[in-house]
Amino acid sequence: MLFPRLPRAFARKFHKTENKRERTIQGQFLIPVPSGSVLSDSYPTRVSHGQLMLSHNGTKVLAPVNGVATLTPDQKFFQIKQDGSWSTNSVYKHQSYDVHTMLQAFDDGALASLDLMNTPLKDYFLKFKTNSSFTLILSPFSRYQHLDFEEMTLTSMKEAFHSFVELLNSIFPKADVKNYFEIPDLHYEHPNGIPEYFLHKQFQWDVVKAKKSLQSNEVLYLGAETIYHILRKLYYGEPFTKRHLAVFLVDRKGRMDLEPRQYFLTNGQSLAFIPANMDKRYKIASFDTVFEAIQPMDVQTLGYFNIYEHYSITLYERLPISRKEFSCIDCMECNQYCPTQANPIQLIKGKKEEFDKDKCVSCGICSVYCPAGIDIRKRIEEVLV
Repeated sequence: MLFPRLPRAFARKFHKTENKRERTIQGQFLIPVPSGSVLSDSYPTRVSHGQLMLSHNGTKVLAPVNGVATLTPDQKFFQIKQDGSWSTNSVYKHQSYDVHTMLQAFDDGALASLDLMNTPLKDYFLKFKTNSSFTLILSPFSRYQHLDFEEMTLTSMKEAFHSFVELLNSIFPKADVKNYFEIPDLHYEHPNGIPEYFLHKQFQWDVVKAKKSLQSNEVLYLGAETIYHILRKLYYGEPFTKRHLAVFLVDRKGRMDLEPRQYFLTNGQSLAFIPANMDKRYKIASFDTVFEAIQPMDVQTLGYFNIYEHYSITLYERLPISRKEFSCIDCMECNQYCPTQANPIQLIKGKKEEFDKDKCVSCGICSVYCPAGIDIRKRIEEVLV
């Protein structure tokens, strides 16, 4: 049984970047200001698209539109009133870069790794010397594979992608650049998008070695969504002020419709248009994936889009049933489905020392398959902290 389709405007396919115009929805934009942020100016002030507004722990936040920015009275948000339309042609333009100009472009565009947490791309690349030997991975998967960024890239930005591969080879001549795009028999299955697990699968390394290779800068890892935004900046001149939001639907019986639906949204943009364009049966929403504990909210209270936190949203016809935890029935399914054999059942048994936390990649699969409804992932997070 197919679920009712969304209106055409909501279910529109990804547009070709090089020949379509991107338009923001005019109005108010709200951007959070984390505690300890360094503001780039005194406010209120006029800002232009791509202008630096704040820095926090190395991460930069840019103005998403042209307009007037003010701080809310509690100093926790920027409020930007757009005062005119903003659009770009987003035409591909081949650019020549060396390592310095590439890193400057990363910095100017506020690019961050969308595979590794809290990692600005400029800082990440600076860990790798141009004359050193290391492995450079171009993965076709994003962390949760909420959308197929490999297809998006190769369909609409193929020339830019090949230019970027050439750039990497020229900047890092001693690096072993492994390009996993365009490999027909390489298919996604969670948790293939998690960097250490991808290395584990492709190189037959144990997970401990894969983690160490990332931590010791033996491997530079770029996932498909990160690459997508690198190409937008380097070859289309677009800073990181927009991101895709994938939309999934769940009916009253808990069946998920996985047909790809997405919006390409501006940071700080109101999400009120989602319920306005939805079938009214979908009343509950969550930004969490099925592999995480769901924090449901009323679909009318979605707030504003945050490019650093939001990448997918699941809409429900009814409030997801709260899973009650029952006693472990020793079915061993958590261990059976654990992709890295981290022995998660020992956390339920109270034997934390026998859980192999170094092998765990926090994929959440053990919690999904537990028939007793035990939140094993929560126990894992407590151990990892």
